[in-house]
Amino acid sequence: MIRWNPNSNVADVLSLGPRTAGRLASVGVRTAGDLLAASPDAIAARLQMDPALVRQWRCEAALILELPGLPGDAARLLAAIGIASGEQLQGTTPLELIARIEAACRQAETPDWLSSAVLPSPEEAASWITCLDGRAPEKNLPPLAA
Repeated sequence: MIRWNPNSNVADVLSLGPRTAGRLASVGVRTAGDLLAASPDAIAARLQMDPALVRQWRCEAALILELPGLPGDAARLLAAIGIASGEQLQGTTPLELIARIEAACRQAETPDWLSSAVLPSPEEAASWITCLDGRAPEKNLPPLAA
């Protein structure tokens, strides 16, 4: 299992392609820490992209750094339902997560990737919650910029 940290390459952490990685690097975002420290609106404006996408990436990166063992696709789904930290994940149940993902998939303005997402099994969702046990110390994570 890879243990990502704020100095890890953002493209590796988020499994971004070389073109997207290059675009992010052109605005100074090379590491996961760079992404978490930067303003998503500023990045989006400079790259002429949807700020919601940059916020999604930031949530995914924060989850991946905080919860070692959390699969990237799980981080993507959790971020899509508004979970950006272990604290927000704590106290949820697998069935609650599945219900929230299912509801997000049915919303009118859902991105294509989410509307076609495969719902996790209760066991899979439970495994995401157990990643809280291996949580990275919060002091190592940069705060999310507004």
